[in-house]
Amino acid sequence: MTRLTTKAELLSLSIAAIEIIWWQRFFKAVGLSLERDFTLLCDNMQTIQLLRQDTPKLDTKLRHIDVY
Repeated sequence: MTRLTTKAELLSLSIAAIEIIWWQRFFKAVGLSLERDFTLLCDNMQTIQLLRQDTPKLDTKLRHIDVY
């Protein structure tokens, strides 16, 4: 459980990305080709800013977030 929205968003996006990668590899292994790529959506601006940085700098209250 988390109390910070940004931490919750990062954790959710991380888990979702792992699932997407797994499904893409599964579909490829069984010979299915997808017409589209998977897309992850996020509406938390602080999370989006952290993810867009080349080297995320956690200089706010978010210092305790582990890198997933």
